[in-house]
Amino acid sequence: MGHWHAYSYTGHERPPDSEMSQVDSPCPPIEVAHWLRKPASRIVGTHTGRDTALDWLEAQLEDLPPVPHDLPVKTRLSYAEEFLGRGADVVWGYYTVTQRYAARAMIACPRAGENCPAPPR
Repeated sequence: MGHWHAYSYTGHERPPDSEMSQVDSPCPPIEVAHWLRKPASRIVGTHTGRDTALDWLEAQLEDLPPVPHDLPVKTRLSYAEEFLGRGADVVWGYYTVTQRYAARAMIACPRAGENCPAPPR
């Protein structure tokens, strides 16, 4: 069954590549598919429907809004809706109005070459 796993990371700045390449690190990975290699405890939600996945992404932008000169929230959500409608990933990395780095990922699963870390029940 197709679904998405939601991941979340917030830090002071974008992590260095050396930290992002470590599977056990809470940081976002360099390659999108490698989110699924993170421990299952890093999953903050599993969504079997596009609408609930989009709702989670919208809530993330409300909780940690991007800086004003970034891509407008409405535009981000429009792109996300399109990508989720195709069963694709949505991955964001942005600086927030509180000067933090936020990475939010909605990763499509299953996918070739990766095991599902936590199948939906």
